[in-house]
Amino acid sequence: MKRIGIEETLLEYFKVTGKDWQYSIQYIDNFPKDIIEIRSVCINNKHIHFCEEGDLNNFNSIIYWTLDATK
Repeated sequence: MKRIGIEETLLEYFKVTGKDWQYSIQYIDNFPKDIIEIRSVCINNKHIHFCEEGDLNNFNSIIYWTLDATK
C-alpha cells in the first residue's frame, strides 16, 4: 500500500467528493473565527481538522487544515 501525506489525502477527498474545481491546500495554526463548518477525522489519535473556502466566481477553493494530538 502506498503511503500518502495529509495534504494529498485531503486533496483526493475533495476531488472525489467535491466539485470539479482547482484546489489548493494550506496549513494554518488556528482557524479564523468566521469559519462556519470545520470537519475532523481521527487517525492514530491525531485529529486532522479541515475546512474549505470556495470562490464561486473562479471555481477554486482553498482547503485549510490543522493537526492536534490527543493523549
